[in-house]
Amino acid sequence: MPITFTHPWALILLLALLPTVWLWRQGRGRVRRARTTFILLVRVLILALLALSVAGVQLVRAVDELAVVFLVDVSDSVSPPWKASALSFVEAALAEMGPHDRAGIVVFGSDALVDRPVSAARELDELFSIPATGHTDIEEAIRLGLALFPGATQKRLVLLSDGQENVGTAEMAAQLAAAGGVELDVVPLTPGAGAEVWVDALEVPPTLHQGESFSLVVKVHSTARTAATLRVVSNGKLVSDEVIQLHAGLNSYALPLVAGTPGFSTFRVQVTAEQDTFYQNNQLAAFSLVRGAPRVLIVARDAAESENLVAALTATGLQVEETTPARLSSDLTELGEYAALVLVNVPAVELGPRKMAALQTYVRDLGRGLVCIGGEESYGVGGYFRTPLEETLPVEMRIRDKARMPTLALVFVVDKSGSMGSGGTVGGPPKVELAKEAVIRSVELLGPGDKLGVVAFDDNAHWVVDLAPLADVTAVQERVGTIRAGGGTDIFAGLKAAANAILPADARVKHVVLLTDGGANPTGIPELVDEMRAADVTLSVVAVGQDYAPFLEPLAVRGGGRFHFVQDPASIPEIFAQETAIAQRAYIIEETFFPRQVASSPILAGIEAVPALYGYVGTSGKDAAQVVLVSAQGDPILAGWQYGLGRAVAWTSDARGRWAREWVTWEG
Repeated sequence: MPITFTHPWALILLLALLPTVWLWRQGRGRVRRARTTFILLVRVLILALLALSVAGVQLVRAVDELAVVFLVDVSDSVSPPWKASALSFVEAALAEMGPHDRAGIVVFGSDALVDRPVSAARELDELFSIPATGHTDIEEAIRLGLALFPGATQKRLVLLSDGQENVGTAEMAAQLAAAGGVELDVVPLTPGAGAEVWVDALEVPPTLHQGESFSLVVKVHSTARTAATLRVVSNGKLVSDEVIQLHAGLNSYALPLVAGTPGFSTFRVQVTAEQDTFYQNNQLAAFSLVRGAPRVLIVARDAAESENLVAALTATGLQVEETTPARLSSDLTELGEYAALVLVNVPAVELGPRKMAALQTYVRDLGRGLVCIGGEESYGVGGYFRTPLEETLPVEMRIRDKARMPTLALVFVVDKSGSMGSGGTVGGPPKVELAKEAVIRSVELLGPGDKLGVVAFDDNAHWVVDLAPLADVTAVQERVGTIRAGGGTDIFAGLKAAANAILPADARVKHVVLLTDGGANPTGIPELVDEMRAADVTLSVVAVGQDYAPFLEPLAVRGGGRFHFVQDPASIPEIFAQETAIAQRAYIIEETFFPRQVASSPILAGIEAVPALYGYVGTSGKDAAQVVLVSAQGDPILAGWQYGLGRAVAWTSDARGRWAREWVTWEG
């Protein structure tokens, strides 16, 4: 809670403590030490409190809720039409209350009665309290209204009266209200009164970031059409001075401003109308807490991937920092220092389960923002399927239209030797269990027209799932769950079984994924891979741990696939999902199109046309997501949603310039 001083110069009085301490030190030999120490402490405390009192120490606390008490004059001097007008005024004001605002009603004449305590109720049918009406005691009404206010709210009294006070002293009560920081607005109920103008509300965000653009909203009521001057002062500086035309009723004006330096910013609005009766209700004040510019963390494997994005964000005044997936912390305390985090073409395997779970908590529970930028190794082809990252993002990794998928024949060749029964990390699950989970997860990416086979090998090859069209996903997953570790390592036997089945298979795309954690005799394996490659069968290799055979990496190159070295076996499921998506050859869509806007969004405010794109990663929008831009095929290009307390945004094209090259140089 910030501490301020109305007279900071008075803190110089604290210097009086120095001679007090000096005198104590000089005299401590003449009086007992305990007694003199006690006297010293009392004197120091009294002097410190005196100095702080003169300096006007204050604790400043932001209050978001507004409490309003309407003081309605129902005395005999107010005619029935004006009483009805007062009731209508209160009804309209209640209807316009903010979601956290509260209001109460006091009716008065000779005495004052509470008709409604301060509450969040919005409707008013009639006034039920009946005070004596022979006199008008505004002072008692104000005092009763002050007694109704709850704590920790902004307080405002609205007096609806003809002003014909004949009991009490309203001026004294008004001074009491002012001393308590309570605003007092007056709405005249006088047939002969002229036009009345008053400032009803001044709205600014409670918190802002330095350099953030925002709208200051002023609401002005007028009983007649009249010209007026609207002045807005921010931290003592005039920021707007313009002539406005008020119509009868509520007038609302929005003034665009930019948040200044960090600290409390005070805004004051004043309206000077040509036709007005009471000038006391023509100004209001509000304040915002301005924080430093938001910090944004860019996560990219290569600085070249994010340089365009970094330049664009820096130009907006944000504090932009960069890191790599390997250096990204999973500590929520460190992540929480950033208002938003941007992933730029980062595959899931380089984040790992722990960091992805941390990012999910960062958005959902800390209320921060996550932006995911696409590329050749993101979304489905980046292994996001069935990960915390997919749960957080507004898009699914699968393309729902399976008709767009080429038929695929996919065989997983899984090492089940004895070494696969151990964990890759201390206390971690056995590697064979992670391999089984990887296969089970990947099956969900396949369509009913795809063919799947699973070969497990030790000293020999064993078909766990024969290569066949995927008809019963559950049955396949149950069979995969029966794999147990044990035996030696014969990679050739596993690959030979896979080749014999996949070479004659009827499919447009044929792919084999080999997973092993150890060495083996390479005899015959390169030649077998050459035979597969000649028949358009590709091979990718996943090597787990440091003990893999050296020939495996060039084997993946020879097979036209990818080589994955896995230090942490927990990443195996993401790698298998990535391989499955890439093998389907439907997730990277490269074509020229102009994104079509299908929903409004503040991100595209003021933009009527966007440049062409040349590619993206195919995904599907989630049911609760707001898809803003779509491709020619209806796939999400830009989507966002509220996830827990935070927000996540997906951009499925890239940021480097391969697919979004015209966006990189676009000045829109």
